[in-house]
Amino acid sequence: MQGGVMRRRLRRRFGLGCLLVGIALVVAQSAAAEPRRLEVELSQLFDRLDSGFSNWQGQRLEFQSARPGDPTWYGAATHDRRYGVEDEGVSLGAAVPLGADWVLQPEAGHTFDADFLPRWYADLRLQRRLSHGLVGALSLRRTEYQASRVDRLALGMERYWGPWRAGYTLNVSDVSTAGTPVGHALALDHYYGERSVIGLRASLGREEEGLPGGEAITSEVTAVALRGRHWWHPEWALSWELGTLSQGDLYDRHGVQLGIRHAF
Repeated sequence: MQGGVMRRRLRRRFGLGCLLVGIALVVAQSAAAEPRRLEVELSQLFDRLDSGFSNWQGQRLEFQSARPGDPTWYGAATHDRRYGVEDEGVSLGAAVPLGADWVLQPEAGHTFDADFLPRWYADLRLQRRLSHGLVGALSLRRTEYQASRVDRLALGMERYWGPWRAGYTLNVSDVSTAGTPVGHALALDHYYGERSVIGLRASLGREEEGLPGGEAITSEVTAVALRGRHWWHPEWALSWELGTLSQGDLYDRHGVQLGIRHAF
């Protein structure tokens, strides 16, 4: 279980997750002599919606530059089509070790037209390694839409044992136009080979959703996703995800995402 598996959902609720911080805290720092590893991934997303909504599509180009014991840098460029309109955006983040037990993770993103995605967001995450394979996390995030703003507090706990990782996150948001939704997220991952992983994600509770015109609304959400990344060659991997989501009375969404990842 070396290096890390990079997060991103910049634009999706269930994009491939960011496990790099927790893993960096758990694995030994004995690989400091390893060279920095650069990974680039290109992926395609397709979501099918009911209730008369048109299907969604998205493309994503992301990178991650990592070396055990040093800061990890990552970012993405995205193109999404929803509700018959298109948004493009970029994001950039870092995971910075603060001693042996702490990692600070700032992240920010910007959308150029912001028809339905946020105009910008900024996230600051702090993680600490605890005993018995536990990792605690605190995250503060502000998301600015054209017509509303969302402030979110996230409290999380992860546990690593053998080739397994389990996690729980409590999300409490303050939506300027739609109250204070509370959501819950569960994660279970199994690592195999050198860097390959398969995982299950589930969430429930009230969450915000961006609509055309730049307004954020909240609704009851129930979602499940199965995802993974399989390295069939030291330099090449396939990333994949299958998911289904019920956005209250708005729609049900079923999606697939496929990506090709290359390491340099």
